[in-house]
Amino acid sequence: MNVNLLLLELQNLDLQSQENARARADAEKQYADSAAVDAARADLERATTQLDALEHQLRDLELETGSLTDKLALVNERLYSGRITNAKELAGLNDDEKMLQKRKRELEDRALSLMEKIETTNAAVQTKRAAFADSSTQTNAQRLLAQNNLHQLDASDAELAQQRASLRARLDAPTLRSYDQLRAAKKGRAVAQIKNASCSQCGYAVPAGLLSRIKVGSELVWCANCGRILTP
Repeated sequence: MNVNLLLLELQNLDLQSQENARARADAEKQYADSAAVDAARADLERATTQLDALEHQLRDLELETGSLTDKLALVNERLYSGRITNAKELAGLNDDEKMLQKRKRELEDRALSLMEKIETTNAAVQTKRAAFADSSTQTNAQRLLAQNNLHQLDASDAELAQQRASLRARLDAPTLRSYDQLRAAKKGRAVAQIKNASCSQCGYAVPAGLLSRIKVGSELVWCANCGRILTP
């Protein structure tokens, strides 16, 4: 049993577990990310609120115009009925009729302006509603993808845990203790392979006498420079 090769295999599993943890964090962030759809919803709500306010103003104007029209009808009925013969009273009714007509024209002009604004705002609402629907679709697709990734990571982590436990069971306590301590100190890379007779992590040239011991793998051999466990 080559202890060094077992440790290299264990390190590969541990590195894959670390990579899975990073991928899980990304997937969870992606699943929780609702910034785009929240912004689209807020835009739609603002436009809808503006449209509601304009429509409310138009209804108020229509009510006021209707009331004014009724008053104008009463004034005209009295003015042209022939029942009023007093010149002063007729002049007063005539002034009232002119004032009501002027006010009615003002209300109608305001209503026309409001209807133009309502048309423009309603078009904006439709555009923002479509944008919100598109954003919702994209967000749902993003969440589904993230959820699938999380399920795959669950399966991968379960398999890695099983393989890792099996490997650790084949190594003695002192060896595992050295590996775990180095792994914590060396950012997850406790084991370094020999490449061209040198440590692959720091480039230190390994003496020829140590190379044969490393190949046998019956004992731990450490790099004299970076302190990692060396493996063929």
